[in-house]
Amino acid sequence: MKTLTVIAAGMAAMLIASCAGTVNAPSEKNDIKADQLILFEDSMTKNWEENWFLDGKNAVLEHRDGGLAFLTTASKVDKRVDRAAFDAQHAVLWTRQEFTGDIRISYTFTKLPGCSWQKLIYVQARGIGKKPYVEDIHAWRDLRAVAKMDKYYNYMNLIGLSLRDQIRCKRYPWSDVVRNLKLETEFRPRAERKEMQIGREYRVVVEKRRKSIMLRITDTGSGEDNVHHTWDLADEKVLKNREPRFVEKGRIGIRQMGGHKILMRDFKVQRL
Repeated sequence: MKTLTVIAAGMAAMLIASCAGTVNAPSEKNDIKADQLILFEDSMTKNWEENWFLDGKNAVLEHRDGGLAFLTTASKVDKRVDRAAFDAQHAVLWTRQEFTGDIRISYTFTKLPGCSWQKLIYVQARGIGKKPYVEDIHAWRDLRAVAKMDKYYNYMNLIGLSLRDQIRCKRYPWSDVVRNLKLETEFRPRAERKEMQIGREYRVVVEKRRKSIMLRITDTGSGEDNVHHTWDLADEKVLKNREPRFVEKGRIGIRQMGGHKILMRDFKVQRL
């Protein structure tokens, strides 16, 4: 009887040890799932053309200081006087890859000396589907050698975040060109933000879901948020008369108006 008790105790100890090992050891299945969460990753230190393409023939892209400098020249003309010369300074840097469903975009950026104007983040952009503005925006990139705003707000389906005095979240297109119908564009309310300083590094996180989008910009030095806001993308005022109603697939773009200069690092897209 004593012998049986000792054997039973030993077997119980082995079972406990085995279970503990199973809990602590990472499974191959879980590791695969974790890897699949990363859809796109670019340190921004290597040839940018492998992962990106550019709208706007006058922009400058160059690797420096462990990242990619994205530079546009400030326009010297009044856009109300010479719109063509004004538009010629804008640019958009697009991912070659498209992303479907709920995604998390993150990267760091630093405003460089001489940075004077706003930038936008375009999320899951596709063409409206009417020729020549087919859904694959890479196919009609030549029409955007000059990155005029109307090529985007008339002919693309996307969510746009505008980093201005206040942060604005808008739905493109601004009108249905097929039905000649004006559409509601802005998701309210706008987000307040703190001033972003030249030379400081900021961390951008965008979490885009089917019916919401969150923007958080954090000063990496102080840890303080510059902005942290979520918009409701299911607002019926904006969705009225839209087809498709929701933005669910497309490329990511960083748009800079003339005179904006930033250094970008560590760009990543993950599945939510």
